[in-house]
Amino acid sequence: MYHRVCSRIPEGLHDPAMFITSDTFDMHLRELRRYFEIVPLERFVEAPGKQERLCAITFDDGWADNYEHAFPVLKKHDVPATVFIPAEVIDSNGSYWFQNIWDMASQAGADGKSAGFLRYFSSHAPSWHPQGIGQEEIVDLIDKLKSLPSEKLDGIILRAYGELGIEQSSGGQVMNWNQVREMGRQGIAFGSHGLHHYILPQLPQRAKRHEVVDSLRVLQQAGIAVAPFFSYPNGDWDDETRLLVEQAGYQGGVSTRLGCNAPSTDRCLLKRIPIHEDISNTSSLLWFRIFQAVAGMNAG
Repeated sequence: MYHRVCSRIPEGLHDPAMFITSDTFDMHLRELRRYFEIVPLERFVEAPGKQERLCAITFDDGWADNYEHAFPVLKKHDVPATVFIPAEVIDSNGSYWFQNIWDMASQAGADGKSAGFLRYFSSHAPSWHPQGIGQEEIVDLIDKLKSLPSEKLDGIILRAYGELGIEQSSGGQVMNWNQVREMGRQGIAFGSHGLHHYILPQLPQRAKRHEVVDSLRVLQQAGIAVAPFFSYPNGDWDDETRLLVEQAGYQGGVSTRLGCNAPSTDRCLLKRIPIHEDISNTSSLLWFRIFQAVAGMNAG
């Protein structure tokens, strides 16, 4: 499971769990192809044999850098992948609220507005007690804000720009439909990450159904290569969400739980191996991470 791929890791404030360099990604594919057959998700879940060494590559969120930096590497190695996209965010020239916070924190620090940033977000996350604007503090803030209802959270972020006097970035951090279609013509399939990347267990039933059911319909009508799988935003799901995924016609769903999958694994709760630069930038680290997943499966 990947998120963002870049030519080099950003300087300054950023979420280290989101990034990997294109050189490291290239190394991953070379290593994985030595021991695994890299297959589309459909083949992965339909494989009848227990002894097959299969691997599926997935990306969450549909960042524009997936097109710019990951896509060329995937083409170079001629391997398939699935990118999970929130259909209403694609081509919206927007970004995600959590990335807005990272951008806002960086700008606040550069403009001497750190005190205002800390005061504003502390008022909306009372259990957040930062020592300043640093990487750990922003990771903690985002984690605490995730518990808020999505519609309230959107308003908090929007008002922050006005109250702090910070200009919102022009967007363009997420793929557009033309890029999606081009990737689809060359072996990349697209699954659902909801419509808006809302954390589903926090939504009422009707909104939850809208995110799960209608997102698949939008993808199917978009004229793109569709992988009929659902990726739970933030990895959060409940029994109602899982049942909706099954009833909506998806072949399965992917979680963020670390592990490998066996024929007995619930298709709607497939495990993945989250990967980012810090824990996988050498072949030894990559295989250690994979062995962690294998050990977790055997322990379970």
